[in-house]
Amino acid sequence: MHQSLFRVVMNQNRTPLILLGGGGHARVLIDLLLEWDSYMPAGILDPELAVGSQIKGVPVLGTDAELRTQQEQGIQHAVVAVGSTRSTNLRRKLYGQLRELGFEQPPLVHPSAILSSSVILGEGTQVMAGAIIQTETRIGAGAVVNTGARIDHDCEIKQHAFLAPGVILSGGVTVGENAFLGAGAVVIQGTHIGNNAVIAAGAVVVRDVEDGALVKGVPAK
Repeated sequence: MHQSLFRVVMNQNRTPLILLGGGGHARVLIDLLLEWDSYMPAGILDPELAVGSQIKGVPVLGTDAELRTQQEQGIQHAVVAVGSTRSTNLRRKLYGQLRELGFEQPPLVHPSAILSSSVILGEGTQVMAGAIIQTETRIGAGAVVNTGARIDHDCEIKQHAFLAPGVILSGGVTVGENAFLGAGAVVIQGTHIGNNAVIAAGAVVVRDVEDGALVKGVPAK
């Protein structure tokens, strides 16, 4: 099945790409890739899925131990396809594994997302359907801007941060490394979210958040 899919990829002039993870986040990424004309999902690596099974028509090829085999077969692109629930540790670990092996991790942007031409995306960033990212914003390596998130001007989202669906950042917000912002969280302008901080779903952040802190509520405390 993998070889057949690979031939289809090459015939469509799309670059084959491996996904690390086969859960809900991976299914969202598969839809993104199928609506884009640059990359095609060539296979999934996930230790919890049966080899030979399929996710949305994409074959499960084994575990991440198969990455070198995929390289030997000519595949040079891969993405982290696991999501996050408060901790981004697994995503960060898999990102590092792909870098060490020399895989290219392209930024992935859903066609329906709206990005200013001045937005800078780091390696392996993922921007999902309906997201809006305004001028002079920088997104660090491995970060995720999820479905319908809205990021205004001059924000900085540092590496491996995870913005859940519906997050709103006003202008000039900084989100630290590995921070997690839950669904529907709102951050007012000029606020700094520390490294490894967790912002609960629906929280309204009106002041800076320290490294490693967990805040929730309206206003967030």
